[in-house]
Amino acid sequence: MLGLKAIIDKLQHHSVWQVLGVYLVGSWIALQVVDVLNNTFDLPVWFPRFTLALLAIGLPVVLVTSVVQRRLREGAAGGGSEAEHTAIAGNVRVFTWSNAILGGLVAFALWGVVATSWLFFGPATLESGAEAAARDLRSVAVLPFVSVQTDEESQAFASGIHDDLLTQLSKIDSLKTISRTSVMRYRDTQLGVREIASELGVATVVEGGVQRAGDHVRVSAQLIDARDDSHLWGETYNAELTTANIFAIQSDISRRIAVALSARLTPEVEVRLASRPTESLQAYDLYTRGRYLHHKPGGGTESALGDAAQLFRQAIAADPDFAPAYAGLADIYLDLWSSGYMPAEQALPEARAAAEKALALDETLADAHTSLADVFESELRLADAEHHHLRALQLNPGSAEAHRRYARLLLDLGRFEELVSELRRAVELDPLSISYRLSLTSGLWFTGDYEGGIAEARKILELEPGNPGALYSLGFASVLSGEHEQGIAALQRALEVRPEYPFNATGLAWAYARAGRRAEALEVLEQVEVRGQMLKELAIVYGELGELDRAFEYLERAYAEDPGSLTYINADPTADALKADPRFAVLLARLGLQ
Repeated sequence: MLGLKAIIDKLQHHSVWQVLGVYLVGSWIALQVVDVLNNTFDLPVWFPRFTLALLAIGLPVVLVTSVVQRRLREGAAGGGSEAEHTAIAGNVRVFTWSNAILGGLVAFALWGVVATSWLFFGPATLESGAEAAARDLRSVAVLPFVSVQTDEESQAFASGIHDDLLTQLSKIDSLKTISRTSVMRYRDTQLGVREIASELGVATVVEGGVQRAGDHVRVSAQLIDARDDSHLWGETYNAELTTANIFAIQSDISRRIAVALSARLTPEVEVRLASRPTESLQAYDLYTRGRYLHHKPGGGTESALGDAAQLFRQAIAADPDFAPAYAGLADIYLDLWSSGYMPAEQALPEARAAAEKALALDETLADAHTSLADVFESELRLADAEHHHLRALQLNPGSAEAHRRYARLLLDLGRFEELVSELRRAVELDPLSISYRLSLTSGLWFTGDYEGGIAEARKILELEPGNPGALYSLGFASVLSGEHEQGIAALQRALEVRPEYPFNATGLAWAYARAGRRAEALEVLEQVEVRGQMLKELAIVYGELGELDRAFEYLERAYAEDPGSLTYINADPTADALKADPRFAVLLARLGLQ
């Protein structure tokens, strides 16, 4: 009580302006505390607004109390008229500092009860599963932007704006942004916003459109709360068609969405949101067309990859300082290598040169860090690879692709728990992506969870019957679990669906060998060996057939010609037949994998 009386005595002798200053400073401190609590405990988006409303209600109460108490003090000193004294006397019992402080304590108690109730009871009682994940408005799906024009160039331009916006939002750590593959499934959907949000596990959805006409561009975007279809924010931009305006529009949309969802923007992210990687509209158009071709269905074929690479080269010719075009080219070469379309000695130097050039131009380009990490991994520089993977995730924490590719390195390093965690995060960020689910499927059987791998592969086949990647994974997981005939049937089907993919043939040969069907394994191997590639896979099959000398001949060739193909061989359960041979330990030592 003595402490409270001392506070009241001090307040009695402060002017109205001094009281206002103290209140504003105290309110600012309270809001900072709330922000820390909000980020730490993942409180709902309305919680800071509730706090601000309480402080706003308290402000006039404090100011009126200060005025009344000051007039009362002046009246006691003999100042003021009799009418003023009567008015003050009517208010003095209500507007006292004791009442004001008591009201503040009640408000803080209410604030604490609401916060505690939410933490302990709200998420548990109101929703569960995907609904609980979607509770926080800071989870968003940006649907494909609609283009009025239907020609491929206009579609590619609209897709480029959409892709760039996804990249911008995925840089914001406090947002969960669904990645491209999943949202592209809703390009021509008849589903409503609520249904889409439920399927993707988000609370908010962005819809937008792009219209390019002559030398002008029109971009519209609106942020929608999926629960009730209410609009949280919307804007239409009309501007001259320049790269400066395109990037400015994308940055402004990203900031407005972040502000509307109460997402925290660090100064570093603010700077990166404002970046303008090129001033050349021609370079930007060529780049968006290359990326559109790379990402569209069927973009992983050898011819499509070659066409996309040519567009990236043209973009670089139009602007030699356009870093994203170099990063796009690096990824093309990595895809050509990893798919078996181009030998390592041709693809990897090109990928490395393009990634290093991209980073020399823009060190904050996450995609280039990921590409360079893949190159270092192929060169067995695993520590350097992890450094660049982690830098990519720091720059773009919401990138499903960055999580998936880091998981591949974790497989090399034998860190299986982290591997599965990264793959599950990739699937969470892109839940409808077949590619990421395939990575999770193979990750599970690589780590010995064969039943889990079979279950995931079957889920994919439910979404996309006849998917060759799912058939491939189902085949391997089944054979490894002892279901030889089921596995062979799946791998035969994978080869029928995608005969040009070299991994399908070597996979079937391995399954025949594991099942003891030697003649059939050798027949398939003969077809593969003609190509002169897939050296590690050929070694694994010959190991399974018991021809260890021939197997290690292929491993020696792989080490000399493509050492990056051997990085995860120690974790590969299909290579078990090789691991008892003393030469295998020597190989691991040379690879730096022991």
